[in-house]
Amino acid sequence: MKREFDVVVIGAGGRQAQAMLAAAARGADVTRWLALDRAWRPEARAATEALGMQTCEQDPLTDAATLDALMRSTAIVANLAGPYYRTGFTVLDAAIAAGTDYLDICDDADITVPILSRNEAAKAAGVTAIIGLGSTPGVSNILIRLAVDHLGDADDVEIAWVVDAKDMTEAATKHFWHCFNLVDFDGTVHPVSLPGELHSRVVDFPGTVGRQTVVKLAHPEPLTIPRFLPVKRAVNYGAIAPVDAQGVAAALAAVADEQQPGSTGERTDMLVKAFQQFLVRFKDGERIGSGLQIDVHTNGNGLRYASGADTSMEDATGVPAAAGVLMLAEGDTPRGGVFAPEVLSPEKFFAALRRVSLGGGGLGVFRLENGRQGERLRIRDLLAGKREAA
Repeated sequence: MKREFDVVVIGAGGRQAQAMLAAAARGADVTRWLALDRAWRPEARAATEALGMQTCEQDPLTDAATLDALMRSTAIVANLAGPYYRTGFTVLDAAIAAGTDYLDICDDADITVPILSRNEAAKAAGVTAIIGLGSTPGVSNILIRLAVDHLGDADDVEIAWVVDAKDMTEAATKHFWHCFNLVDFDGTVHPVSLPGELHSRVVDFPGTVGRQTVVKLAHPEPLTIPRFLPVKRAVNYGAIAPVDAQGVAAALAAVADEQQPGSTGERTDMLVKAFQQFLVRFKDGERIGSGLQIDVHTNGNGLRYASGADTSMEDATGVPAAAGVLMLAEGDTPRGGVFAPEVLSPEKFFAALRRVSLGGGGLGVFRLENGRQGERLRIRDLLAGKREAA
């Protein structure tokens, strides 16, 4: 039975959601989309309505009956209302109960394993849920899938990323601090380590990003990649650039730890505002941009992806999410269950991404030999299914 809406977007007024809506409108008819936010910024609501979407000011997360009715009115829900370690299962459980397909951009490691436990319930309901489809996680997972399709089984995946201090909004800061709570493969969460105890490495990113020191952080990819792909181990490193911002962020993460017993989040909110004031000193400096490096290998031999670009955090997250919604709508995803992005067909995903993207990016792929970057390859050859000889 056809439902009233093709897609409902929750948290639609946020900057990442706005990027997702604009991207979706480039690739699909969005006149049967409904965009909700609990408190719209006037300019965001006007921009959304200019795309042809209906808007509503509402917070369905506070009322179960309202959320249930909303889920039963739509074929797909895109949940962009984080942080996911707080909103948890609210929207996903309602979607499963209503038989509604689901997508989010969850980048919180501590909730990832519990969310995957909803797989059997989703499968029984015939619901497809794609979690963590942004940039990292999201595009990173699909690139890893593409590399494994090309190489075959791999022992190790090493992900490293860096973001510009100028992109550190209050929400991004909270998430970044949350990443310092390392999470084991079984979902066990650890307290934040002191700055001197952090495991670090140096990565040479392309372009203006350059050489950066990154530290081991919790992220969904190390928890999902070995579950869905023939990969033994995965690890994630991240940082804020410049290094002075990274140092202050690491120190405050230990103080702002919301995992501590009795924490209400008030201390974190206070420290976030203080950190934002600290970041003002970087506002007139040269923009560094964001960097990503992913090594997929066995004993140092495999593939490396590397990029350094000035893409905004909003577009880097929102545009892939739009491609994922189009894939759900068009039946280009696995059916029935809770999945991480690496289950998606890279060929179909990048085709959808081209429909919603403005272009650009600058991602390179290279042969990795004995741990060193070698010959540059073409992603289109990987997408064409040209597999390495054994």
